[in-house]
Amino acid sequence: MDELKKQLEHLGLSDKESKVYLAALELGPTPVQDISHKAHVNRATTYVMIESLSARGLMSTFQKGKKRFYVSESPERLMAIIQTQQKELSERQVELEGMMPLLSALYNAEGAKPQIRYLEGVEGVKTVRALFEKLSGDFVEIAPLDDVHQTSELMGEERNQHHAVLRTRGTSYRVLAITKNQDPKCLPEMGDGQWRMLPPEKFPIHASIVVRKDHVFLFSYRSAILSVVIRSQEIADALRALFELAWDGAKSYPSKGC
Repeated sequence: MDELKKQLEHLGLSDKESKVYLAALELGPTPVQDISHKAHVNRATTYVMIESLSARGLMSTFQKGKKRFYVSESPERLMAIIQTQQKELSERQVELEGMMPLLSALYNAEGAKPQIRYLEGVEGVKTVRALFEKLSGDFVEIAPLDDVHQTSELMGEERNQHHAVLRTRGTSYRVLAITKNQDPKCLPEMGDGQWRMLPPEKFPIHASIVVRKDHVFLFSYRSAILSVVIRSQEIADALRALFELAWDGAKSYPSKGC
């Protein structure tokens, strides 16, 4: 019975609604005091729960002689409620899809201040990857590969799928890889890219910096997984110019994969 109650709560019923509904379901047509006793809910609250359940179409009442009886509707009614909720969600989705162009226009409007978002953990990285994939054009990146490879949470199938998306689109990119492993065969394949190596002894950088269009993506791994997204054409242009300075002084390798 406890498991059934939990399932009903998962469907949207409250704790006391679930207790009253199950009690009435088991008892059949019965006065409110019997439902109250079996559900272990006081009588006044039981009346409130019955009204709430009746509004959902899960209980009904009838008069017999001088007594009023209450009865649970068929459990099949629960399926009908879920179907109604699914229909309502579908209608809301259609409404939201119609609003998306206007909402996106507001969100993408370039203002005087940069747009900054902070996201934490692996889920934050997934969110940023999804945003990154929506952008077009080439990108430049400074990547502390040793730190990335030591962060096991980032080395799973999600990362492989992200790289596969970039490869499928033939994404053009340049990456400055900070790593002790100077073997170009171990560089990940992400599309039509170029890599250049930087020694970590000379460049002790422990955060990734990626610039694509007017977006700057920052990732920190050592103390905690943190992602920062900055949208500003001026900041993106400045970091891209600094990247060019570093690129000119680094050793070049084609992307081969490991």
